Amino acid sequence: MSIINLMARPIAFNRVFVDLGLGMCGAMMLSQALYWRARTRDPEGWFYKSQTEWQAETGMTRREQETARRRLTNAGFLEEQRKGVPARLYFRVDIEALEAALEELSSSLAENANQECTDNENNSLAENANQDCTNGATSMAESANQECAEAPDSDGGKRQSITEITSETTAETTAEGLSGPDRPDASRSTSDDSATEPDRPDAAIQSGRYWGTGEDLALAEWMWVRLVEQLGSDKPRKPSLARWANTIRLMREQEGREPQHIRVLWDWAIQHEKFWASHTQSPDKLRDNWAKIAMQRKSERRRAHSSSGIDRAAELRRIHEQRTGNQQGAIYEH
Repeated sequence: MSIINLMARPIAFNRVFVDLGLGMCGAMMLSQALYWRARTRDPEGWFYKSQTEWQAETGMTRREQETARRRLTNAGFLEEQRKGVPARLYFRVDIEALEAALEELSSSLAENANQECTDNENNSLAENANQDCTNGATSMAESANQECAEAPDSDGGKRQSITEITSETTAETTAEGLSGPDRPDASRSTSDDSATEPDRPDAAIQSGRYWGTGEDLALAEWMWVRLVEQLGSDKPRKPSLARWANTIRLMREQEGREPQHIRVLWDWAIQHEKFWASHTQSPDKLRDNWAKIAMQRKSERRRAHSSSGIDRAAELRRIHEQRTGNQQGAIYEH
């Protein structure tokens, strides 16, 4: 295969990631991370990639890689974890955070596009109206010059006819501009009709197919506040509370989770410095790993109780031995 054919191969680079404020290097690393996420055998999506491998695949220097990693981790799109002996750095893409950011970007772009279409349409209508008026006036002047010998009634009839044609043309142009497929709200109404969700009378928050009750929303807000308190300035991008409330609702309705139990397990997980604090930063993650988190919490609580019991027993033995020694000392004095 020739060099030109090799260079003509597609590059796994998603241009839209640049618009998320990641820069070229951040967008390149995130694109490559998504590529390896789809090919890793790890069920949780972790993959290993050395600094040399990153440079061979993307051409980024060590400094560029560090800058890209910092931007991705600060944005909440990339997770890092050291595993094994000797420790190796593993990576994982936070799909939920990335999807939320892309949805927010898409909505923002759609609003800007609709506003631009509205402005362009208004300008176009104004230009058409001015052009029609100019053409009408010119045509009327030409008709008057050519038919100056005709009777006044005839000239008035022609002017009236021209005025009617101009009015009809302007009306048709306006109607086409307001009702055609290029009008600002045409694509939006079509997509809204296709994505219309039924009204939820008990929904306190709703965004598309995501919704939750007042209780779900309150719990989602509490979970976010606790996560912010725990992580401080390292907190991820603010999530979609509608999506969080939706997941909480599904946990209640489908798995029978109690809100109080959700609170307890969430609070324990985000404070678990060894592992779960970096792996449970959304209700979706909590739901996916519920059984593992609950089992580990019970296991650690059992060990803590057992350890405290051993310490208590040792303290009692020490006190008993001390008292026995004192009594023996008193006997020897006699």
